[in-house]
Amino acid sequence: MRSGLDSGRRGLTLLEVVLAVAILGFSLAAISQLMWIGYRSAADARARTELILLCDTKMAELAAGVLPLASTSGQTIPDAPDWLYLVDVQNSDQIGLLSVTVTVMQSPQTSANPITMSIVRFMPDPDYDPNAEQ
Repeated sequence: MRSGLDSGRRGLTLLEVVLAVAILGFSLAAISQLMWIGYRSAADARARTELILLCDTKMAELAAGVLPLASTSGQTIPDAPDWLYLVDVQNSDQIGLLSVTVTVMQSPQTSANPITMSIVRFMPDPDYDPNAEQ
């Protein structure tokens, strides 16, 4: 039998419960913030991957002759309507080569912070005739 002086502890005090709830709340807040950061990072990585693929695709279409080798601006990509592309074709310092720059960007209407990427490639000038200079 227990006496009144030898009181056993049978529960949690209010202070212990409040501290446990506070620790749980701070932990949940930190975890939810980390999940939000992870979600944003994944969405950004997805958009950048799509950007790289679209930019490389447009450059390949120019190199293959699917698209005309001429400067354009602000064209919508048919398969990805949220993206725009520009093509800048200029003569290079090397005779017979053109400097082709393809820039792909998110449409400003679909993104608050649009991302942009450019690729530069030297391509043979289809109008160059090496025999004409001699």
